[in-house]
Amino acid sequence: MLFRIFSRTLAALIAPTLLVLSVSESGAEPRAWSLEASPPPNTGPGLNWEPVEAAPTQAPAPPGEAILRKTLVWELVPDADVIDQKKAVSEALEGPDPGALPEPKPQATQVRGLARGITVNGDPFPDAGLFVPNGFAMDPEFTVSAILDGVNRTRSCQPSGGTTSSRDCVDAVAYLEITPFKGERASLGFQWAVQSLSSRSNGTPQFSAQSLGFRSAFNLTPTTGIAFGGEHIIQFDSSTDLGRNFYLVLSQAVPLGQAAESMWIVGTVGIGSDFYGYGNTSNSGSLGSTDCLSGNNISSPRFPEGRDCYWAPIGSIQLYLNSRISIGAEWFGYGFGAGVSVRPMKEIPLTLSLYATDFLGNRPEYIARFCTSDPCRTRFYGKMTLSF
Repeated sequence: MLFRIFSRTLAALIAPTLLVLSVSESGAEPRAWSLEASPPPNTGPGLNWEPVEAAPTQAPAPPGEAILRKTLVWELVPDADVIDQKKAVSEALEGPDPGALPEPKPQATQVRGLARGITVNGDPFPDAGLFVPNGFAMDPEFTVSAILDGVNRTRSCQPSGGTTSSRDCVDAVAYLEITPFKGERASLGFQWAVQSLSSRSNGTPQFSAQSLGFRSAFNLTPTTGIAFGGEHIIQFDSSTDLGRNFYLVLSQAVPLGQAAESMWIVGTVGIGSDFYGYGNTSNSGSLGSTDCLSGNNISSPRFPEGRDCYWAPIGSIQLYLNSRISIGAEWFGYGFGAGVSVRPMKEIPLTLSLYATDFLGNRPEYIARFCTSDPCRTRFYGKMTLSF
């Protein structure tokens, strides 16, 4: 350790002498060494750094312009001025009312057909007539309707024991209506009928008297429709005795309020053949006869061979108290009918209807010759329809 300190001290003393000797030997002037003060700060070449004072708080930059802050200044604010998520949501809810949105324009109410009933904006309503069809194009949401028609006593049947009805006088017909072609305003469908549902009293064999029909309809406006069709047009045997019934009808629906669930009146007028024009030229209600394509026409004086059939005016009027119940009346050429139609379950498109006929006695007069009593006695007919 002492040796190391001694060698460093000796080197420091000898080094200047060696430097002077070296310069002398080379012939150059000897250099003079001295200590000088350091230059003042920030005066040399390059970047000059200067201390600056903290910039005051600056105003927010205008929109679209940037601002360069030289320093950030933090300030302590009261707790009441702190905006957290809860306060932001509360202030947003308490802000000025943006105003009510404009009311959407109400769409036109659409009335369509559904078997003998109708729909209003897609909601099923009860029947608009039982014997008389309406003129509206079928609702596109429904394709099939299963229908059962019944009457407690046919007009020409004589009840046994002097009663107003008996098992032998009851009659029923089953229909299956399929509407495969449905457009925005038009429809075309087909109807299959089975008239003989039993073989009671050794009558027509069960499931005989089958026939086919059709129905085409077009909505002229959202609440006006026209239909042309025929029932029992193609008859598969000679047992059918319900007529070959062509019809042309026009229907109009009129709301009695602003809402679709308000009361409605539906009226139908038109003409129909055979059953609708039942009788012959002596009937005051007949419009005349035409060829009805084949025989077995019940209105022909030459029944069952005659090909001619008679036509008569038909019509109905129905008052809908709501979408579940309606009352109405109809003239179907074979007489008057009046009654009630209901939909007992709101969510199921099932309709039950019950009408009375011949309650006016021998009115119209020509029906008297078909009745088994004088005057004619009241009879009841009904319809049950399930659509899907």
